[in-house]
Amino acid sequence: MFSFIRTGCRAILEVLFPRCCMACGCKLQEEEQVVCADCVATLPRTEHTLLEQNGVDMLFQQLFKDEKCRVRYERGMAFAYYNRGRGKNLRALIERGKFGNHPHPQVFYMLGRLAAQEYIDVDLWDDIDVIVPVPLHPKRLRARGFNQAEWIGRGLSDVLHIPMDTEHLVRTRNNPHQSRSRFEKRKDNVQDVFSVRYPEEWKNKHLLLVDDVITSGSTMLACMKQTTPIRGCRISVFALGWAHN
Repeated sequence: MFSFIRTGCRAILEVLFPRCCMACGCKLQEEEQVVCADCVATLPRTEHTLLEQNGVDMLFQQLFKDEKCRVRYERGMAFAYYNRGRGKNLRALIERGKFGNHPHPQVFYMLGRLAAQEYIDVDLWDDIDVIVPVPLHPKRLRARGFNQAEWIGRGLSDVLHIPMDTEHLVRTRNNPHQSRSRFEKRKDNVQDVFSVRYPEEWKNKHLLLVDDVITSGSTMLACMKQTTPIRGCRISVFALGWAHN
């Protein structure tokens, strides 16, 4: 009887409030979650794992050179393109997930799992000790209700069985949104924003730094700089979106 009632209530809710894809707005099938299968299939993958040196690697190598900093960088990749052209589906998902009328952390978890499952056999994840999401300032975290990088990290962690650390890397200053900053101001925007608590616990660890989008690379660079005094600490990076052609 209770099962029959639940089924009936679920059917009524589906009629009154149909579940729709966050990318295209089409009605989701029963087995689909957050994003429809067609939109998942057409996300424009970067195929960074097929390249000996991809755009993410080249970006950070140039930044290390320009900044004259010695980060123990291993490798990096982004899952799909994020722009107004071929990356518009991913852009829509991320922007609606963060800033829409009903922010939805589950979209970031789903995309994190998807990326981990598709690339589970590539060497990006090899010998990673800890997944570290780029943190939000506590004030912004309270306002939004979730950290999208942390939900991406949860998706990766659940598939790859690599622990996630949200305690050691902290954001100490509530800087303006990077997405709303002029490109040339991004680097200044994240100066002295991050710090590492109990850095000795990251000694000889290989960290996977995770964020939703890589644009100028300035946010991740600011995080990576905080690890340079930690003996033996190495960094790889991952983002859902790559805001480059």
